[in-house]
Amino acid sequence: MFRFSLHRSLKPHPQIRLPIFDSVHASSSPLFGVLKGVLKFPVRSSFSGQEGDGGDCQRRYQVVVAATTDMGIGKNGKLPWKLPSDLKFFKELTTTTLDPTKENAVIMGRKTWESIPLQFRPLPARLNVILTRSGSVDDDSISKKVVVFESISSALKMLAQSPYSQSIERVFIIGGGQVLSEALNSPECDAIHITKIETSIDCDTFIPSIDLSLFKLWYFSEPLVENNIQFSFATYVRVRSSRISQKLEPESFRFLPKMIFERLDEHLVQEITSSDSQKDRLDRHLI
Repeated sequence: MFRFSLHRSLKPHPQIRLPIFDSVHASSSPLFGVLKGVLKFPVRSSFSGQEGDGGDCQRRYQVVVAATTDMGIGKNGKLPWKLPSDLKFFKELTTTTLDPTKENAVIMGRKTWESIPLQFRPLPARLNVILTRSGSVDDDSISKKVVVFESISSALKMLAQSPYSQSIERVFIIGGGQVLSEALNSPECDAIHITKIETSIDCDTFIPSIDLSLFKLWYFSEPLVENNIQFSFATYVRVRSSRISQKLEPESFRFLPKMIFERLDEHLVQEITSSDSQKDRLDRHLI
């Protein structure tokens, strides 16, 4: 699910989390905690092949999602929580780039797109990628900032080709439920940025759990409370080895968004503890 600013009236689809818009002025970013254990794994490109390899090349991507402890993302066509800090986090995560001449892409299903009020489409400062089996969308708001594909695979292949391979820095998949269910633990997914809703909230739309045999917890925030809802932020990264190292290799994390990479770089100066009990506790807390 992705989230919209609730400064405006709207009714999100149960399978999406609604993003914020530029006019939102949320509170300052929350303080992030430090994972006392660092994962060591190889550097990966933004592509799963080489451009021009006969069409098999696909862009890698990262998932952005807010979910309860049982992976609920919505109820009755609405987002069942209102969290300004989460709105701010989503916007900053999906719009920030290292290269000011580039932008990021956000991939969403057709119902997710249609749930966005017409006056707010497309989502600003991002290439909006819509998935629909028909391969077309009847919408007056379609512009050069919007492209339409029939599947995640076809979208990722096109984003690996020119001009998108030069103009798009990172790719994020943001909804809805069916799209996230396919994308969450896919081999092309490098990271999962999850806002974990820790307060018990009834949902009727769910996505699969994060596969902890494929992804490891890389950072987490201290618990926050807004509107009587407790939540925390976490990022899970795909690893090719379960080995835990006491030596941080920043270059291994360059595929992460700048805001996530910099927070890790700033805070990972504490004693590193790699005990299984510590890791298990953190995984249970966030999954």
